[in-house]
Amino acid sequence: MVKEIRTPDAKERIVVAARRLVAKRGVHAASMRGIAHEAGVSTGAVTHYFTGKADVMTAVLRYNNEHIAERIGKAAAGGTGLAALGSAMEALLPLDEEMLLCWTVLTAFWGHGAAQQFVVAEGDSLGYRGLRAFVVSLLEQADEAGELSDGVDVEHEAERIIALIGGIGMMVGGFPEQRAAIRKRARWMLSEQIDALRSPVR
Repeated sequence: MVKEIRTPDAKERIVVAARRLVAKRGVHAASMRGIAHEAGVSTGAVTHYFTGKADVMTAVLRYNNEHIAERIGKAAAGGTGLAALGSAMEALLPLDEEMLLCWTVLTAFWGHGAAQQFVVAEGDSLGYRGLRAFVVSLLEQADEAGELSDGVDVEHEAERIIALIGGIGMMVGGFPEQRAAIRKRARWMLSEQIDALRSPVR
């Protein structure tokens, strides 16, 4: 028998369960009934907090992106320039199971209407544009501190770093039999990319 929950954290518990289901079966397979089953509650408990599946999926994507943003923000805290960038981008890599879950959820939303609605509603604070702005700001900070080689195009290098992170993320998720080897090389590839930006006089 399912439990009826009406506690302050009940809504988050449903979102976490829905996120887990999306990671396992995809957005299209995550029905309201399936979400309720995953959360161990009745469908009525889910509809108490959410108007429909799109509402739940928006909450899942927001929760996932906020989790990512918090993680890379903590990793960069206390550092500046390239050091902060390296720490933040390493934290973004799917080097552990929690970040692999985050990446799995992100890829599950590709091409899904609820994801696009969320991006429009939230603006640029989360998602790709938010990440790009964050990387650019750290590269600009590094440039002002004299850490970058002359002529480095900050906007272009931000795109390259994000592309590298994205490629690694897709490889880790898409080739489970090679996961250990890819993770082993991921830190090295990121470090190599960032070191290539450094001014030779530093």
